Amino acid sequence: MQAESLSSRYILVYDADCGPCTRFRHAVDIFDIYQKIDFISLTEADRKGLLDKIPTSLRYKSFHLIFPDREEVKSGSDALIKLIAILPGGRVISPIINYLPGGKQIVHSVYTKFSRLHDMGSCSINNNGKKKG
Repeated sequence: MQAESLSSRYILVYDADCGPCTRFRHAVDIFDIYQKIDFISLTEADRKGLLDKIPTSLRYKSFHLIFPDREEVKSGSDALIKLIAILPGGRVISPIINYLPGGKQIVHSVYTKFSRLHDMGSCSINNNGKKKG
């Protein structure tokens, strides 16, 4: 299936059935004052072929950031680092993360802690990488 183009903006793909993930989406939307980001659920993005570049086993394990050219997709902490750069203030924070010794590792550790919330309760996934339920 060929990926559909939604717009010329970034697309943040998130788990709409997960409370912490939905709160994350709302927080990003608040900070996205220049409206550079569209939002779509994991299931909708998968159905539209937007996640075809991501291995099936990883599609439902993190959020994803799809670039405007639709050629590049970042996931998890890598997506978070790019997301920070897109948002206001990111031009200051992003270089610090990228060049500070251990900066990316700190972001990865913070992301890992918060992503554990996704793996608990109703928003966890089964062994096939698909949503439970």
